[in-house]
Amino acid sequence: MKKILFIFIALPFILVAQTDTTFNENKEITSVNEQGIDALVHKYENILKAKNGVEGWRVQLLFKAKQKEIMQLKIDFINLYPEIPAYLEYDAPYYRVRVGNFRTKLEAIKIKHQISKNFPGAYPVPEIINFSQLKY
Repeated sequence: MKKILFIFIALPFILVAQTDTTFNENKEITSVNEQGIDALVHKYENILKAKNGVEGWRVQLLFKAKQKEIMQLKIDFINLYPEIPAYLEYDAPYYRVRVGNFRTKLEAIKIKHQISKNFPGAYPVPEIINFSQLKY
């Protein structure tokens, strides 16, 4: 009785199941996708290309109106943390120093805590990160 009940319950699921599995010549699976996934991935890639990067985070150390002061801050940061990339940006009327290339805010906060001893005013800011600047 249990076997018949199992067959009646499982049979509809087995018959209706759909897969979009692709095999190569050696009968190895090369991709398993539901219908439409490839189209969504392609659409997402086009959106990222239009933005010229992905949404990410950096840590802003400071912003000032005088370039000389901000350049010294960038040099000090590079001397203390050579492994973290630093960027000097100008957004009228201020120069600002932002560091790091992070995908998540948590990563940025982690670095903020690491550098807060030397740069207490640092805080995470959202930014579009170019693909070439990201580490995988």
